[in-house]
Amino acid sequence: MPIGGGGLISGISIAAKRLNPNIKIIGVEPIGAASMIKALEMNKVTALDRVVTIADGCAVGKAGVSTYEIVKDYVDDIITISDDELMDAFLILLENHKLIAENSGLLSLAASKKLDIKDKKVVCVVSGGNIDVLSINMLINHGLVTRGRRFSFTMNVEDKPGQLSKITQILGSQNANIIELSHDRYKGDNKFADVELEVAVITESHEHIERIIKDFNDNGFEINRI
Repeated sequence: MPIGGGGLISGISIAAKRLNPNIKIIGVEPIGAASMIKALEMNKVTALDRVVTIADGCAVGKAGVSTYEIVKDYVDDIITISDDELMDAFLILLENHKLIAENSGLLSLAASKKLDIKDKKVVCVVSGGNIDVLSINMLINHGLVTRGRRFSFTMNVEDKPGQLSKITQILGSQNANIIELSHDRYKGDNKFADVELEVAVITESHEHIERIIKDFNDNGFEINRI
């Protein structure tokens, strides 16, 4: 389950251990806000120098004093999760279960991929759905990029007829579906001869992206990944 200040995991771990002392309790913190791990390492509640995470509900720079004592006695392990792993977990929950959770609530699901456990029942506490539409859009887009399912890039091409057709033909031959394309005649390396294209495509994997890049290079185009 997620750990912010430690209140949620303290209550659940006490109740769970009383029901069955053999239950293993695993906490999850963002890498950029691992205040409880810091407290356990220092043997006292210690403030982090910096907190950086998209998991707002767990962006806690200092663990609670009383919750630290409970976690020390009742929690068996703590896993840390990166923001990229949270974005991937968001897509998994949305695509497979049709559920939306806030970033902090996704920590437990993201951590489940790191467990080396077989033939055991695992419960992921997904806590909270306090998330706005703009954040949902950001998580979806970044999650697609992380998985290699969205590829955005810029490139400079000569400002003459037929260039755009060459670009679309290469992408079409690679089965890359264009979702965005902008054409700016004032951003090219040579403002009098070049134009800058910014393109976003739907892809299948990171390997698919590498094939697209190679095809462009083989045809004399240099692209800059965004």
